Amino acid sequence: MKKHFLIPLNESKLPLFAETIGYNPAQENITRPNGYPFYHWIQTVSGQGTLEIQNQELNLPPNNGVLLLPHIAHSYKNEQSNSTAWRTLYVTFDGIMVKEILITLGLYQTAFFHWEQEAPISTFIANVLKQSNETTDSLSISASSYVYEFLLLLKKYGKTNKSNWKETSYLITLYSLIDWMKSQLANPDIGLDEMALFINISKRHLNSLFQKNFNITPYAYFVNLRIQQSKKLLLENNRVTIGEIALQVGFRSTSHFVATFKKMTGIPPEKYRHLNLG
Repeated sequence: MKKHFLIPLNESKLPLFAETIGYNPAQENITRPNGYPFYHWIQTVSGQGTLEIQNQELNLPPNNGVLLLPHIAHSYKNEQSNSTAWRTLYVTFDGIMVKEILITLGLYQTAFFHWEQEAPISTFIANVLKQSNETTDSLSISASSYVYEFLLLLKKYGKTNKSNWKETSYLITLYSLIDWMKSQLANPDIGLDEMALFINISKRHLNSLFQKNFNITPYAYFVNLRIQQSKKLLLENNRVTIGEIALQVGFRSTSHFVATFKKMTGIPPEKYRHLNLG
């Protein structure tokens, strides 16, 4: 019988919370073109599955699992015949501090893991489910500590399969950085140091990866995002001043914003607004 429990929605304000924890004795085929909205871990108990992500297909036998970041398109299926069940354990989680926790543990990436049979990762989720069946409060706040404990075990015992996944993993990490950039447009303190810290790599490595994949430096990309957002703000409300917009897109001074806008578009922001609003 499939077992899983849900954490009440009000727990989503916790630094780290479990959305679901479960066991599936006959894992069905799943296709998610828009990914899953939470962080998602799935591991094989018995049988074998195949997971496809970024046009790569990798097997998931026993003592193997995959950690998926939110909104990463993926699909998985039973690799063997339907008569041979693919049994899985899974946990989905999120929280206001989850990125920082994963970055600190060096786990902030979509990646495959494998471990020795005797490692506690093999049975941890199943033991959590057993404990929840033996208590009357299976939806308790303790599920948050279960997720944190599991991530510590993954850090200690999990080994990443880096061979043909390395480049794809880097690309996924860069897209997560871009999403973070979009959330930080108003913050004037964001620079290359903060970007590199967010994805836990050196500044030099970040510059190299970003230019290799996008033909632009990460900071130049960030400035471009700010200017694109400023164009939107200029046209949404013509009563908002240029100075106010400058602050909303992370510029410390109006003059710096105007100079940057003109350099990138060829015209100052006031003229851009006038031309487009008529």
